[in-house]
Amino acid sequence: MKTWKQLVSGLLSLTLAASLTGTALAAEETVKNAVKEATKTEAAVKPAGQFSQWFPRLEQDPDAPEAVEAVLARMGTVIRQTKTAGGVTATLNGAIWDGDILRMSLAVKAPGIPKEVTKDTNLYTEECSISLPEKDWKEYLRKDEEAHGEGLSKELLEKSIQNFLDMGQTDYWNHVNVLNFPLVSREKDTLTFEAWMSFEDYLEKPELTLRLENIATYEDGKGDHVIWQDGKRTGPGPKHVILKGPMEFTFQLENVLPAARYTGDVKISADKVPLRFTNFAIGPFELNADYAVPAPVGFTPASKPGQPEPQPNPDKLSDQDVTKALYRVIQGLWTKDGKYLDLSQRGGGMGMTTSQDGTVKGNAGVSYPYPIDPAAVTAVKLGETRVELSGWKLQAE
Repeated sequence: MKTWKQLVSGLLSLTLAASLTGTALAAEETVKNAVKEATKTEAAVKPAGQFSQWFPRLEQDPDAPEAVEAVLARMGTVIRQTKTAGGVTATLNGAIWDGDILRMSLAVKAPGIPKEVTKDTNLYTEECSISLPEKDWKEYLRKDEEAHGEGLSKELLEKSIQNFLDMGQTDYWNHVNVLNFPLVSREKDTLTFEAWMSFEDYLEKPELTLRLENIATYEDGKGDHVIWQDGKRTGPGPKHVILKGPMEFTFQLENVLPAARYTGDVKISADKVPLRFTNFAIGPFELNADYAVPAPVGFTPASKPGQPEPQPNPDKLSDQDVTKALYRVIQGLWTKDGKYLDLSQRGGGMGMTTSQDGTVKGNAGVSYPYPIDPAAVTAVKLGETRVELSGWKLQAE
């Protein structure tokens, strides 16, 4: 998988960079967990509608597959555009957008696809790209930098924005906010992709153009050690071209289902680690929570070759203790119908930052086994504590 969002300007503070890294890892981990055990789920539960069929990596609720389809439809855009060039036909079926990650369903029918190309084969898609109208991209870029530029001076913020503008939109989307192209299935001469990328809901019903060019196998059949650095590429190149193109699909995102965001205050203890939670972002695919540690935390230095393992400070919590607690603190949630959704065995992401005053804070997240309606969640289980959302403030969109 290609590198997630990287801040190439080098202007952001260490705290901000760490925070974004945590967010990036959480987002990437969410995508991985959304597809875990998908084969077993597909065999057991038949998708209830077109969006569930277009995005087979998303798991189904075995008790109510129609509820999953309803959630996807609320964030879905039907596109159904077909282009043909050089004997190859590509169809962009539709998109789903939760205001954080944009997913697009794409089918490519082509003659002579090598037999070794199967589900999950890593294909060369580096020349495919996404773009916004130039004016919209500049607005998106500014809002994104302002949203993540906490603590930056106005001068540094403007320099960071200008650096990205100088980079240009193509390089920005291809190397900073990366478009990913996993192959999710093959049926004879048809490949189905679920293209996805980080895309925040800064614009209302944005217009996007997906450009397909030179989808191919890699020279070594893997392509897992391609590296981009300073605009230069190293690693295996394309071999057998499946779709030469170019083909362009321009469409408008009609719907988005963002996270329901709550603010409040609750203090709990998990694995003897005191934690304070102040924000919940309950999305259709995952739950994220902002936390702080109201106690001194000592970071254990890395061991050096040939030397004994360093011992943590007995007067402080160790960062390892905090990390362990955070990965297990979100146990589950309840919905309006009284159903409890167990999340204790689900994976997620975790970010941790330390400010100059020594405060440790960050974000912990966990993915769901299947999409749910954020508005249907009524309570969250943190450790052994049930937190009723009716006592928290729901933020306006």
